[in-house]
Amino acid sequence: MKLFKILPPLAKVLQFAQPNNKPLHAGEIYYLWEGLTSGNVVASTAETYLMNTEDTELHLLLQGLIKGTMMNRVQPLENILKEEGFTVPPRPASKTTQGKPGEGQEVKLNGEEIISSLIAWGQVTLNQDAKAVGACTRESVQKVFTDLLFKEMKGYSLLMELGNSRHVYKAPPPAIAKDNSLNIDEVSRLWEELTARHLSVIHAETYLSNTNDQDLIKLLTRELNQIALPQLEQLETVLKEEGFTVPPRPVRRMNQGPPGQVNKIKISDNEIIGILITAGQIAIQQHVRAYTVAIRKDIRKLFEDFTSTEIEEYQKLLQLATQRHTVVNPPVVTSKRG
Repeated sequence: MKLFKILPPLAKVLQFAQPNNKPLHAGEIYYLWEGLTSGNVVASTAETYLMNTEDTELHLLLQGLIKGTMMNRVQPLENILKEEGFTVPPRPASKTTQGKPGEGQEVKLNGEEIISSLIAWGQVTLNQDAKAVGACTRESVQKVFTDLLFKEMKGYSLLMELGNSRHVYKAPPPAIAKDNSLNIDEVSRLWEELTARHLSVIHAETYLSNTNDQDLIKLLTRELNQIALPQLEQLETVLKEEGFTVPPRPVRRMNQGPPGQVNKIKISDNEIIGILITAGQIAIQQHVRAYTVAIRKDIRKLFEDFTSTEIEEYQKLLQLATQRHTVVNPPVVTSKRG
């Protein structure tokens, strides 16, 4: 197992920006609190599994999971909340002091049951982190969740490989009759991503035709030509290689009229930015959901790359929105510090 190699030094996790005097908003506090409390539950659950299995390979994986959760999730989130003046909940008592691994209870959990449970926990936490990335607008807090998301993706991928090698994962039926074919769920996610990219192309070209703002034109052009169309090409290729006929691409809308004069009902630049922020949040969650259900390693890698690209573009969009004062945050939340 190479689980420990993916766990970075704590110093790298705590590279926060300079202190921000503006209080965190309610959404940020919510995801920090949820991320912290779920981390404590994951660590405690992993300790329970550790004490209830005699599988030495799982011992190593669980010990790495416990260490990684406390170092990469619990400690950084506790630090942010404390810096904001909040009292964090106490950590649960460690179960590893109750004896040696495998000596927990008379009724033992087998390795397959533990792996299945860890996969389910991984899916929940990854999807939660994806939502947090979209919800947080303070750069230092968003970076914590972004780093956490990709670290946990690596751990999740190792867990899936172990589960696949032991034939633990109860995959949906294969989509076509060939060896190592995509299963029905993977095809469904790829198709969902394909139709979403169609909409991305349609919207990007429509918004380009409704603005003369050079910063927004640059952002939309990059999203269209460097993200939407290349990802569309990748998705079509995967589906075609599996023998599926992909739907035709949407009609191109560029150069159908003078910029900013296509529609009688105009969309303002700030409205376009707001729409793009919401679309970016949804896209990040969609990519991560697809990642968590993919069994084939190449499909997981595809969606991991999509997630990375989407978050990078979303951060650029947030920077523009912040400069224009168009970010609509929930109410700020402050602790009762004198």
